[in-house]
Amino acid sequence: MKRTAITFALISALLTFGQAGAQQHDHSGHAAHAQTAPATGTGAWAPSAPGVAITANSVYQVPTPLTDAAGQRFVLKDAAGAPLLVTMFYGDCHSACPVVIETLKRTVGALGPDGKRLRVLLISLDPKRDTPKSLAMMADMQKLDPAQFRLAVAGSDTNTRMLAAALDIRYRPLDNGEISHTTRIVLLNPDGSVRADSNKLTVDPDPEFVKQIAMALKR
Repeated sequence: MKRTAITFALISALLTFGQAGAQQHDHSGHAAHAQTAPATGTGAWAPSAPGVAITANSVYQVPTPLTDAAGQRFVLKDAAGAPLLVTMFYGDCHSACPVVIETLKRTVGALGPDGKRLRVLLISLDPKRDTPKSLAMMADMQKLDPAQFRLAVAGSDTNTRMLAAALDIRYRPLDNGEISHTTRIVLLNPDGSVRADSNKLTVDPDPEFVKQIAMALKR
């Protein structure tokens, strides 16, 4: 599933706009973004093997900085070198997002022992309200192993939209404070190219998607 030239042209335009004028949000839990050292990682998130070639259609071309639940800054490219499962969600979601998170947990479980080697990244759609502290509380509530599951937030709406565009995830804030969004889960190859995806909104793992992940982990 190759990214189109139009999509990456849009991302490039958003990046230019964001660097020129987008303001970083400044609410509780984000003040230390600039001072936080890059993550060294543990478990599945330990540093990958260097030297992975990043292709033109790679999601890792997006340089948007993220801050995770531990307050560590990183970019998508830092995950290069191993398969990555990634989706987007928001903390105040009480409908689709809990289902997606449960799906992710069951998908990892369906992979057996190999599942422990899979990296899982959940990126917030709501940088105005989700903070590293709130993401850490959510990860604890959902019993997500921080050595494998990483919850993160970008610094602005512009950067969030850039990430969503790269992942082909569509969303729209509603007047009631909720966010309407697609529930796409993406499997990235070690070089950041899209290997497979699943849009099924069910807690039961998608068998074909699990098969694709298992094949990626065995490479």
